[in-house]
Amino acid sequence: MLKILREIFGKEDLLQEAYDSSIEMLKIDRDMFIAAHRSLRHSDKGEMSVDVYTLDKKINEYQRDIRRKVLAHMVATQSKDIVFGLILVSIVIDIERIGDFIKNIVDLAQAHPKRLIAGDLEKKLLNIGKKVKKRLEDLVVAFENSDVDIARSLMRKHKSITTRCEDILTSFLQEDHPEMSTKDAVAVALYVRYLKRISSHVTNIASGIVNPFDRIGFTE
Repeated sequence: MLKILREIFGKEDLLQEAYDSSIEMLKIDRDMFIAAHRSLRHSDKGEMSVDVYTLDKKINEYQRDIRRKVLAHMVATQSKDIVFGLILVSIVIDIERIGDFIKNIVDLAQAHPKRLIAGDLEKKLLNIGKKVKKRLEDLVVAFENSDVDIARSLMRKHKSITTRCEDILTSFLQEDHPEMSTKDAVAVALYVRYLKRISSHVTNIASGIVNPFDRIGFTE
């Protein structure tokens, strides 16, 4: 579906600009996540290599600009390609939400400035963090190139991420983790929750590459 969308949008300056802006939003999300992850998991001071709050405002500005351009195009041209504009407007909502959850990770890193280590759950948490980072990187490629195969792969692998996240959260409810302090356990639980939500929004965006408009956010 997104491949067709790109072909249609390429014919109109406003819609091409809107599409290009959505790609920039995804790249900002990717860079924000890398910085936030590094701060929480590899720093003892909670420092950030980028200004996440400024970048988040930029994402919000992009979202509003995309809405304006899609609307202006449809009003000016009485376009019959309404569905394609709706797809893009729908997708950027998920892109914006990813930015919000990354902001939550930054807030967590500042509230827990010491490097977050998950005790006997460390290996599992490290694996999830790496996979979510890879999903964001792959999503940029898939979106920029309308790559249905990569998008399908992202959709298929979401269940695995969800299961891994739920396993860690369930572990806190059913098992004792004396190797972790209470504040560390709370921070790990929150971080896992944010990772799960980011992965969910990645899946929703990938579904917009694969599915028709009425099935965005659902399985193929």
